[in-house]
Order: sequence, then C-alpha cells, then structure tokens
Amino acid sequence: MAGRFRREHQVALVLVLFVALGTYFSVTTPLFEAPDEQWHFAYVQYVATGRGLPVQTLDQPTHLARQEGSQPPLYYLLAAAGTFWIDTSDYPGIVWENPHYGYNVPGIVNDNKNLFIHTSLESFPYHGAVLAIHLARLLSVLFGALVVLFTYLLALEVFPERKYLAASAAALVAFVPQFLFISSAVSNDSAITAMAAVSLWLKVRLFTVDGGQRTKDASGSFSPSIVRHSSAIALGAATGLAALAKVSGLGLVVLAALTIIFVFRKNIRQSFVPLGLLLLTCALIAGWWYVRNLVLYGELTGTAMMVRIFGARTTPLTMTQLLTQLGEVWETFWVGFGWGNIRAQPVIYTLLEIAVVLSGIGLLRFSIASFRLPIADERKSAIENRKLQMLVLAVWVAVVLVELIGWMETTQAPHGRLFFPALPALAPLAAFGLTQLAPQRMQPLVARGAAVGLFAFAVYAPFALLQPAYAYPAPLTANDVQNLAHRVDINYDNKMRLLGYDIVPDRVHPGDWATLTLYWQSLAAMEEDYSVGIHVVDSAGRMISARDSYPGHGLLPTRLWRAGQFLRDSYWLPISGDASPASIAWIQVSVYSRGDKRDLAASDPSGNDLPTPIIGRLKVSRSNPVAPRPQNATPYSFGKQIDLVGYDLGFAQGLDLTLYWKRAAPIDTDYTVFVHVLDTAGKTVAQRDIQPEEGDGPTSLWDDGEIVPDRYAFTLPPGAYHIELGLYQADTGQRLPITDAQGTAIGDHIALGPIEVGR
Repeated sequence: MAGRFRREHQVALVLVLFVALGTYFSVTTPLFEAPDEQWHFAYVQYVATGRGLPVQTLDQPTHLARQEGSQPPLYYLLAAAGTFWIDTSDYPGIVWENPHYGYNVPGIVNDNKNLFIHTSLESFPYHGAVLAIHLARLLSVLFGALVVLFTYLLALEVFPERKYLAASAAALVAFVPQFLFISSAVSNDSAITAMAAVSLWLKVRLFTVDGGQRTKDASGSFSPSIVRHSSAIALGAATGLAALAKVSGLGLVVLAALTIIFVFRKNIRQSFVPLGLLLLTCALIAGWWYVRNLVLYGELTGTAMMVRIFGARTTPLTMTQLLTQLGEVWETFWVGFGWGNIRAQPVIYTLLEIAVVLSGIGLLRFSIASFRLPIADERKSAIENRKLQMLVLAVWVAVVLVELIGWMETTQAPHGRLFFPALPALAPLAAFGLTQLAPQRMQPLVARGAAVGLFAFAVYAPFALLQPAYAYPAPLTANDVQNLAHRVDINYDNKMRLLGYDIVPDRVHPGDWATLTLYWQSLAAMEEDYSVGIHVVDSAGRMISARDSYPGHGLLPTRLWRAGQFLRDSYWLPISGDASPASIAWIQVSVYSRGDKRDLAASDPSGNDLPTPIIGRLKVSRSNPVAPRPQNATPYSFGKQIDLVGYDLGFAQGLDLTLYWKRAAPIDTDYTVFVHVLDTAGKTVAQRDIQPEEGDGPTSLWDDGEIVPDRYAFTLPPGAYHIELGLYQADTGQRLPITDAQGTAIGDHIALGPIEVGR
C-alpha cells in the first residue's frame, strides 16, 4: 500500500486536498444556501422516513421536494440509507425564508445574498435534520472525490506515459471552486458527474486491453481488440447508474453504445453481444425508474412534470438571450456560490478565459500537427488510439452542451453546475491543450502550474467570496456610537433607534451606486420581524433608488435582536440611470411591518413626529460637466475654500444674476449665500438668503473642479442699483472673509454694480 501511495502520490495529494476543501465548504456554507438544497434534502428525508419515492402532482403534494421530486433517485436513496436513523421531524422548522432575497446585487457585495435566515440551530454539535443534512453533504463530497479519482484514471488511460498530466487533469477538476461548492451540498450534481467520470473511463478503455496492449488482425494492421463481456457489463452498470443519477445521464448510454459500434466498425457483427450486454445491464439498473415515469406521468423521463411544477419558458430564447445566458453559465461554472448570486471579481473570469483560449489553441495545434507529421508504424497505433479517445471526450462535452442548451430552451436554467458532467472530459483535454504550447521539457511545469494556480483560487474563494457574503454585521462598541459622523437619533415607536448613518460615496452619477450604512440600537425585545425601507428621492420628488430588507443586510430579523443591541447595517443603493444630474437627493428610512404595510411611528430626538424620516442626502453629479463661461470674470476667494470665478447679469424682466462658484478646498459646512440689492440711497430693496442652487447645491457636496452656476432673479422697478453678496454659516451668522487675486483682505462681502434696470 505504501509503495502504491508513493507511485500515485500526486493524485493522492489532490484527493486529500479536495476532501479537505470540500469538507470545509460543507461545514461553512449555511444550510440551504446552495441551489435547491432544501428541496433535495426534502427528497432525502421523504425516502429516509419510509414513504417510498415522491409522486409528483400539480395539486398539494405529500412531500416538500417540489420539482426535485422528479429527479432519478440514486443520490437520494444513498443519502437516505445513511440518515434514516436520524429524527428529522424538525426539518420544516429550520427553513426560514428571507422575504427580501432577490435583489440584483453585484456578486462581491454582501447584501441579501441569503435566501434563508440562519440561527443557532445550525451550529455544531449537529442534531436532527441539521445532522442529516451534513451527512448528506459528506456523501456529495465522496461523490466529488470519485470524480477526481476517475478523471485521473481516465487521463492516465489517454496519456499513459504522462502521469503528471493525469494528476493535473484531476486537479483541474478538484479545484474548480464551484465544483467544490456543489460537491459539498445536498445535491445530485456530484453524483451524475461521478458516474460520468466512471463511464468515460470505461469507454476510453474500450480502445485498449490489458493496460494498453494492442493486437493485430489477419492483415497485420493494428485494430481494436475484442471487447470483453466484463467490460461491456461494467460499462452498462456505470451508464445505468448515471441514468439513475440524473436524466442527463441518458446521454452516456447513447455514447457508450456508439463507442462500442465504432470499436467494431470493421466487423459490426462482433458488436452485437457487447452491445446487448451493455443495454441489458443498463436496463436492469435504471429501466425500472423510466418505466415508473411512463406509468405515472405518461412519459419516460418525468421532466415534463418537473417543468410543469417549476415553470416552462413561455417564449423561445432569442440568440441575444441565449448568448447572455451562456455567459451566465460560464461565470457560474467557475464561481456562482449561493444561488448563483455570489461571483468572483471580473478580472478572475478574464484570466480563466485566457487560460481556456490558450488550451483551445494548444488542442488545435496538436490536431493540425497530428495530421501533418509522419508517424512510425510502431507509434501509429498509439497515436490513432489517443486521437479516438480524445474524440470520445470531445463528443461527450458537445453532448452535455447540447443537453444544457435544450434544457435552457425549456426552462430558466443558465447554471454552470449543469455543465459539470462534462468536467471529467474537459479537464484532460484542457491540461493537454495547455502543455502543447510549451516545449516538451517545460510541459510538466505548465501542467502543474495550472493545477497550483487553480488550487490557490480554490483556497481563496471560500474565505474571500463565500464566507463574507453570509457574515453577520460587525458589532458596534460604545466608542463607535459616540464617534458617528452623521448622527440622527430617530426613534421608531420605542422599538428601535436609528443612531446615525454613512453614505459612500456621497456624490454619484446617474446609473452609479452608493453604499448606505445605518447604525441601529434595539430599544426592546421584538416579537415581529420589521423591515427597513430605504428610499432615495431627488429634489423633484422622484424616487431614484429603493431598497427593502430585514436588518443586518438581510441576516438579522428583528425577532433575533436583543434589547440594547447595537447593529451596523450596510446596503447597496443603485441610482436610477435617469436621475436628474446636478441635484441633491434625500435619503428616507422607514421601518414597517410587512404583513399590514404599517410604518412604525418615527420621531426626532425632541419627540417631534417625523411623517417622512429623512436622514441624509447625496449629490447626483453630472457625468460630463460642461464648464460654463461667465460674462464677467472675478478673482474673489471666500475663506480660501470657495472661489467666485464670475457672474452673468441679465435685465429681461428685472434683474437676473447668475453666480459661478468653484470649490478651492475641502468644505465641511453648508454655507448660505446672501444676495442683497440696494438702491442709490443704500437701502435694501430685495434680497435672497439661501444655499446655492435654490438649496439643491449645498457647498459640502461640491466636487473638485466643479463650477456651480447659482441663479437669482429679482423683479425691480427701473432705476440704479448695486449688489452686495457673500457667504455665511447659517447657525452662527459668521461670514466668510474675502480676499482678492493678490490675497488682500477686502471684508466679508463684495459689491457688484452700479446696475441700471429698465432704462
């Protein structure tokens, strides 16, 4: 055994690392946060409790498995056999759905990624349904390990002289983060992939016997050896189990039959017995399931009933939609954790694209070279054999792709995991293709380098992508509360208090987004789950962003709060693409009951009612601001923070003044502009005191380099006038000092004029 381990140490290491990572995924992924996991487990539980296999109906079913009750039963029978002794009657009670799940939040943003609410019931030590779920997850890990092992054996069969390549192919399967994730969930996806790997290994072995030894026919040329009956029976068993794992496994049955026929293409009659043994064995293992479907639903696969339960596509996919959904398949093949809503950074997908393209170029190069280069007779058989084996793998990849597109045409299914049955075929081809771009002496380094790179990604993914998506908000300390930048202290019906907020950034363009962080305090234990409603409204009263969520970015319903608890709560706010630029938007935060849509009464720190709790603001900036050109340039600086760069004057209907301001340094205060119109006797005849842009351009939200036009209109009788203007702080009345271009102080206001109106 020790000697065997030393000889196979590379794949042994890959298997150990896969099982370790898969187990880590299985214990850290919150329950039911993998695709359809709650329904897959409901199927397991139904079988484990002795109720037989689910029968699908469109009425109220007797099980909780929904459309998954239509799946072939291999995985569920095995999982039930391992968990039947556990009391799982508490299962429905731990399924607590998040009603606010479903926001189109970017893949690396932690906000309502959870379809379910998770409590201490999921914590170790496990018991009841939680224990059964984790055992079923470990079964998936074992199926995943089978995929890794048989991918190695498959690649070794195709490339017997390149053990490093076989180990690298196994690693390319083992360290796809999404495969690790799915192989750690209650799901039949790892089972069908395992059966595909075993079946493909047996198929490529049909071209060799006894470790690759070939025989010659009567003419002296190399031809396939006669397929032994045991090989046909083994292949029939593997394909039968594949068909019993998932309906897509039927493609393996067809490919197995075609492979046998091709092996005996020179004497087709010799294929009859092995072909018969293949189909008979397959029928004995899986046939009963398809006959059952025919009896119950009037069709062999049961997928028609599945689609009726889940929902069929109402209109055919257009080519644009198909390409978009294939893009989804591509991303979620690599990383689409959760329910596909947790993605990697775009640059990672780009790097993977480059690697796949390079591998494809390498395969193309090999294909062209294999037709051009002369081959010695003693090597010709081995080269032809390898090309046929690689062709089988390529055909299976194409079959899986066609099956997937057909399913996408039937229902909503742009899921990369549905392409996993092709993984055992893809990995050897990809590893081989990459090596074909390097000199022969460098090929082992290239293959191992690709494996190590993907392993690093697999280690990075759960820590940097998966776990943060379900991380509870960091607790607040008393010091944090005292140092809040924007304090509001809004009381919501003596149940919870909004202490303050942060908005980053506080300047956005239409179509951009911002992160709003709310700081809460629980004032009492709550018996109801209240939702937080966030609305961003522009100065015209139009809603340009809206979010509704349980607190804790969807993870902490208020029933789980303790009295006196502090909470930091962040939300992603997309800003409408048609939001009015160069305007101020106001942030409203309400707390309400979802059942009756009743808002909790809000009040300010003085106890005054707040019918519309406005907590703060942000600025919607112009994407491409146009620098205006004032009619009259001016050199004045106000408090060395704000420059008046010029002004326009018009006299169409009285006096029309436009000031052009520019930020010269960071501004923390919202200053008020005063514009006083005085007659020749020095008497003020008109005035305005208001923040710039009719209050919509507070100085603290001005951008670097931005020139802010600020218009004032006065209706005046004909006469001579002059204007005095300046800036001051509203709460103190303190005016900003003014300097000219030379830095000379000129007081706290400037005068424009004299001005003649109506003459």
